[in-house]
Amino acid sequence: MEIIKKLVTIKLLSTIIISLIIISLLANIFFYKPIIIGRSNPGDISNTWYNITSLNLSVLQIPPRINWYDFQYNQSGTWISKLNTQIDVNNSAEYRFVVNISSDQGWDDIEYVNITAWHDQGNDFSTYNQTLGGNLNLRFQYKNTTGTAVWSLLWPTGSEVTESRYSDMVEYDPYGSLAFTECHNLSFSFIPGYQFRYAPGDGAWDNTQNATNDPFSWNFNITVTDSGEDALQESIVWLNDEFGVYYYSEIASAGWPVIVGNPGDNATANTNISLVTRSNCNYSLSVDVDNLTHITYPAAVISRERIWTRGGDLNTSTNFTAISGIIYFYGALGTYHLAENNGSGVTTNDVEYKCNIPIGQMAGDYKATIRYHLITN
Repeated sequence: MEIIKKLVTIKLLSTIIISLIIISLLANIFFYKPIIIGRSNPGDISNTWYNITSLNLSVLQIPPRINWYDFQYNQSGTWISKLNTQIDVNNSAEYRFVVNISSDQGWDDIEYVNITAWHDQGNDFSTYNQTLGGNLNLRFQYKNTTGTAVWSLLWPTGSEVTESRYSDMVEYDPYGSLAFTECHNLSFSFIPGYQFRYAPGDGAWDNTQNATNDPFSWNFNITVTDSGEDALQESIVWLNDEFGVYYYSEIASAGWPVIVGNPGDNATANTNISLVTRSNCNYSLSVDVDNLTHITYPAAVISRERIWTRGGDLNTSTNFTAISGIIYFYGALGTYHLAENNGSGVTTNDVEYKCNIPIGQMAGDYKATIRYHLITN
């Protein structure tokens, strides 16, 4: 009996195992391809194809090249480099930025050449910012997006800088890279105004090119934008450099005050006069006057202490004393009025003169020399 039970158990287990094997085979056939064992000797294989790989090519956009550049002064028709040195600003001296550019994919790819210049105010890491004013920033543009070049002085728009001349000369590419390479020499000339901001540098100009390493100078940037041949994005190359500016100070004109009055009057000039001054940095403007002397009888004198004046930042009439002698319209001894960020000059049109005529003073015409003194610092 015991033997029969064991036989039944073994038979049952065998049946289960066989069933599982069959199920497993069916599952493999359904989910997986059957394993095919090829013949070990298929015969001749005369050719075959493998079409999975491909040849990949990326055509790079060749950026434009700035071959050379300069900042120059027109000295009687000869252009002299003024990189890393100071220039004069007298509303007549002509200067220019000149840049030589090559494009290996043709000049039609050159869209823009932008030239910006700015007073760094002691910070070599500063950037162009025209909101600071026309005496502190400058921007030229060469635009070539339509096939006809357009030249512009975009900033300043006032009298601070005068456009002069532009030129485009086709040159030979120094490297002769490709058959399609085109090379142009562009120049942007201008005349800075009287108040183009003073820039002394740091006292020791560094002549390293394509660098801004002299604080308190004018930095400039030349940027070339190339559209490429249907490129996904523009290609841009640029460089920086700098130059300086000398002081400029001028009293361009001053009116002639005329006072008419009777002895005992505190007489005021018939009209206020105007002073026109030009300074390209912080400044002070003072005035001094001699005693009034009778033209016919020089012994008759009215002391300068009886003369009063006001104007500019001086709102209250002040007399010339025997001690200091000088009256300031702008600034004071050792302190200075901030330079104008815009404009090519300052017109002070509210200068008033008065004279406290002594009782019993001899009648007649008197004259006193007036001395105005403008200091740029």
